[in-house]
Amino acid sequence: MSEMRLSRDNRRWLLTTHIGASVGWLGVAYAMLIMTITAEGSTDLATRQGAYALMSTLDLAAVLPLGLLALATGVILGVGTHWGLVKHWWVAVKLFLNLAALVIPMLTRHPALADALAAARSGLLVDPARQVLDASIASVVVLTAATVLSVYKPWGRTGARI
Repeated sequence: MSEMRLSRDNRRWLLTTHIGASVGWLGVAYAMLIMTITAEGSTDLATRQGAYALMSTLDLAAVLPLGLLALATGVILGVGTHWGLVKHWWVAVKLFLNLAALVIPMLTRHPALADALAAARSGLLVDPARQVLDASIASVVVLTAATVLSVYKPWGRTGARI
């Protein structure tokens, strides 16, 4: 299979966009974790309600677009450079981690946020937010691991051609 090669300028633009989206995504993941911890530790219903409402908005307005942008630019860079999409283990694992970090929180944390927000609005201090905390911790860990893989590029080639 012949490789599509990106021009130098396109590669730099895509790499800059990819890094920016990835760093932004990781930053939002850390902020979401801090808001989760703040909400869980607070007995003030307004604090809990505000944190869950903001997190729900950030899930759709920041996490989803940044994750999709990081994923799309990463795939284009993989296909358009010598790294390939699955030629090297670090790229293949990073692709899997990024897909997981994008899909799993949308399937778990986002619905749990809606439930936690409804509980806070109802005046309940005990709410279903454990899933929110677990997903927030997982997002930070997975996105940090993807960042480490990008720097160290471990494990060599997979033997695949794309």
